[in-house]
Amino acid sequence: MNWRSIRRGRLALIASAALFAAGSASATGEPAAKAPPAADLNGVTVIAPPKPNSLVDPTTQFVRERLPESTFSEQYPRFHDPICVKVQGLPPEFDAFIAKRVVEIATEVHAPVATSERCTPNVHVIFDSRPQALLTDIARRKDILLGFYWNPVGLKRLADFQGPIGAWYVTATRDQFGENRLEKHDPTDYLNPRVGRAGSRLSNGMGAELEHSLILADANKVAGEKIDTIADYIAVLALARWQGLARCNAIPTILNLMAEGCDKAVAPEAATPADLALLTGLYAVDARESGSQQRATIASAIRKADARPSPSPPGNR
Repeated sequence: MNWRSIRRGRLALIASAALFAAGSASATGEPAAKAPPAADLNGVTVIAPPKPNSLVDPTTQFVRERLPESTFSEQYPRFHDPICVKVQGLPPEFDAFIAKRVVEIATEVHAPVATSERCTPNVHVIFDSRPQALLTDIARRKDILLGFYWNPVGLKRLADFQGPIGAWYVTATRDQFGENRLEKHDPTDYLNPRVGRAGSRLSNGMGAELEHSLILADANKVAGEKIDTIADYIAVLALARWQGLARCNAIPTILNLMAEGCDKAVAPEAATPADLALLTGLYAVDARESGSQQRATIASAIRKADARPSPSPPGNR
């Protein structure tokens, strides 16, 4: 049996695990930064906002903080296999609308998309009124769906549902010979370490891939949101591996919709040019480049999108 047939079997296993989990019933965030010291003037507490660091490019910082690198290859994972979406938990017409929107955005950013309606899902979106109970059951029965963790403490952290919508990712590394290996909890993994090609700062011959995205949404908490807004949010969340989304982001992104500390009145209601540029950059990078090279490419794509002139209001045309 060659590695391609092994890979097809593994994808089917992941998909069946997700379906089992759905039938049986966040991205983990980073700790919030400490607030700067407060100055007390005549009984009035004044908290100075943090000063932006002029030496740090905000787009590069956004990529560094929000897109975690592969545990083993230090690169940014993205889907290699065609994306196939399954949504459940809402009325059928809403499920179909969200699935269609994920595919539309995937196509727009040049991610691979399955053309057959009978494809094996590698993006599962589940709306549930008790997401924590569902997540706990997944952690107990099919922990592979929650992604890589080192020890029980890590699994417990992954199995803690936070916010209205959470995401969990199965990732893999591909070595210079084309062998694909899941990044998962395996105490014996060190016996067969992943080995890349030495001798270059630009590439180690390895690649990082996104195998599966699991999106869980609290049906009660998202009930008041617009369906098209939720669809765009889920699409951006599903097409890349994210972290630290509990905090508000400095650049305009639909991910601010669910983040703490963001002004909901001005939060985007659709995927922004920055969101689409980031995803386009992610799917355009050389899979074998180093993580630092990939990060530079993705950040450059966001900056180019920000530099494009905004459409003129109708009255100014």
